[in-house]
Amino acid sequence: MKAGVTSTLPTVRSSGLLARSPALGGSVRLAGVGTATPPLRVSRQDVVEVLPRIWPHLARRTALLIDPIDNGYRYLLREPAEMLEGLSLGEQTARYVDAAPRLAAAAAEEAIAAAGDRRDSIGLLVVASCTGFILPGLDAHLLPMLRLRSDVWRLPVMQLGCAGGAGGLARAADWARTHPGQQALVIAVELPSLTFRPRDHSLDNLLSALVFGDGAGAVVLEADGGHRANGLHVRDVRSVLVPNSVNVLGYDLADDGFRVILSRRLPAVLAAALPALVDDFCGSGVVSTLDAVALHPGGSALVGAVEGCLGLRDAQLAATRSVLRSTGNTSSAAIFFVLKELGASLPSRSGRGLVLGLGPGLTVELLEIAWDC
Repeated sequence: MKAGVTSTLPTVRSSGLLARSPALGGSVRLAGVGTATPPLRVSRQDVVEVLPRIWPHLARRTALLIDPIDNGYRYLLREPAEMLEGLSLGEQTARYVDAAPRLAAAAAEEAIAAAGDRRDSIGLLVVASCTGFILPGLDAHLLPMLRLRSDVWRLPVMQLGCAGGAGGLARAADWARTHPGQQALVIAVELPSLTFRPRDHSLDNLLSALVFGDGAGAVVLEADGGHRANGLHVRDVRSVLVPNSVNVLGYDLADDGFRVILSRRLPAVLAAALPALVDDFCGSGVVSTLDAVALHPGGSALVGAVEGCLGLRDAQLAATRSVLRSTGNTSSAAIFFVLKELGASLPSRSGRGLVLGLGPGLTVELLEIAWDC
């Protein structure tokens, strides 16, 4: 195994193809997927038109902010014009406490219903969110809202940031594999429109305003028990912290909220580290043969950087680009929108794929998926 790379599960490879160790006890099925968004739908153009009122020096350059690849839509809690008025940290928290549990519960209820509404069998609840902080966490609020058992194991996740959804999915898959007959529920909810800071004139803040949207996603997981049920399955997982990358992506806590850190080095850091990590997980050259790559839709520049350094085809990223256009980057929740899109339009009756979650650290979450319809 390469230095700096850790695996949560043993992996067996045969002829460079993705393979699963018999010790894993079978794959884990995505029994139900759900998503939810606020009712306000805005275009990227709507956001771009507001920005010169915040940063007057952009008035003559708005055309440069329109990305033909990512000129789609977002769902927000706040009208774009409200971005002119920043919220105090207290106001951000109050609105987060009001909206985040309801949005998360809506996504979870859809996932639970799609999985046959066996909520009494849910034994693990993972909740990812990095755009608000409350104590007790959202997991404690959601347990009674979703009518789950009081003895459910709870795992709140915040510091994985945009990788929180994929990371939560991987940890839940490990748990479900060792708890046959029980289900795991993973929820991610993000409200970045609440954290926008108009007095921050940094390029990091500008880029975040252009790509982020509000939303929630959820997945119910269960061990397949060897019966090969239809739909997406998780077969293997790995989490990697890229060395010397802690300053390229994240948040600083300022007096008025979360200050976005989005280094221009990020695409270069990814291009340098990702190919070796993916080859080590999948097998050398295997990623180009996969039917789909469900990538965190962090923005067109990030998607393009990953596509280029891994040598991916347009068809492999179809679900990712569709979500980038329709809902934007909903941070940790975005990967669930991609998985829902992929599950609804699988590129083949049976196939293999890779889930890639990217977050602060720089953290890379990798999940091998497969399907057989």
